[in-house]
Amino acid sequence: MLDSFGRTIDYLRLSITDRCDLRCKYCMPEKPVFSKKSSFLSLKQLKVLSRILIKLGIKKIRITGGEPLVRKDILEYLEFLHKQKVNSLLNEILMTTNGTQLKKHAKSISNFGIKRLNVSIDSIIPEKYNFITNGGSLEKVLNGIEEAKKNGIEIKINTVLLKNFNEDEVLDIAKWCATNNLKLSFIEVMPIGNLQISRTNQYLPVSFAKKIVDDNLGLVISDFTTNGPSRYFRTLKFNSTIGFISPISNHFCPTCNRIRITSSGILYPCLGDNNCVDLKPYLEKHNIKSLIRILEKIIFNKPEKHHFKINEKKSDISRFMNTTGG
Repeated sequence: MLDSFGRTIDYLRLSITDRCDLRCKYCMPEKPVFSKKSSFLSLKQLKVLSRILIKLGIKKIRITGGEPLVRKDILEYLEFLHKQKVNSLLNEILMTTNGTQLKKHAKSISNFGIKRLNVSIDSIIPEKYNFITNGGSLEKVLNGIEEAKKNGIEIKINTVLLKNFNEDEVLDIAKWCATNNLKLSFIEVMPIGNLQISRTNQYLPVSFAKKIVDDNLGLVISDFTTNGPSRYFRTLKFNSTIGFISPISNHFCPTCNRIRITSSGILYPCLGDNNCVDLKPYLEKHNIKSLIRILEKIIFNKPEKHHFKINEKKSDISRFMNTTGG
């Protein structure tokens, strides 16, 4: 699938739930309003939609949430995707998780073809982790990561840079990931959803983290690449891999190859744009031909770039990340 700017769209980020067992302060409001579970795409609808998108050219699917591992039929869906991969219809199955359920599910998800995971950790100090997640246990997540590694899953840590919270941990997190054989990406906070705190007061550019790491560990450009937005470097001191994701300070839109679908079946061709289409009515009516046409149309008309405004009092994007999919 090509969009109107000639970009090949072959990467789907699919949310299967907006529920999460954590309440990260930059991700959702203090009193989140979740969708009714009846609005979620059913397992059957997930399979139908996935088959269609794979036939249209999707080669890589990342399962997201909320927290995807809290959905009860997640393993049945993974089994389906694994069959597509075994039959060479799909190149890779990935997942982004907060890690709280990894101890329980690591072996199963590895058996169903997930060999790379992104795990969100914004502090390696237990008390600070508990604060930013509104009650989460860092020890539980670390135990889950170790279980995943035992089952042959490669882990990348995603750390959202937050002013007056974790800027003093940049070097410690980089060293911790290096010594534990974990890849790492530092990410700029994005103005998605309106919180009580302004995004301006949270925002740190990745250049801040990059300078600290470079000054202390040395950075050289890495030949490691993924289909995601990270620009990767290698540390001279540890030979570890660190990526920097800069949606605000240096957006990566010219190479964007992804679309997002929410747990309720809303397709967003761009994370930072409100243009979307509800796919669920087409699935409910089994109107596959019309569904294919609408998918092709909205993907072709994918916006050239997002327009995040970190300094605005209110975000143009009213939905939160747990709704859109992390």
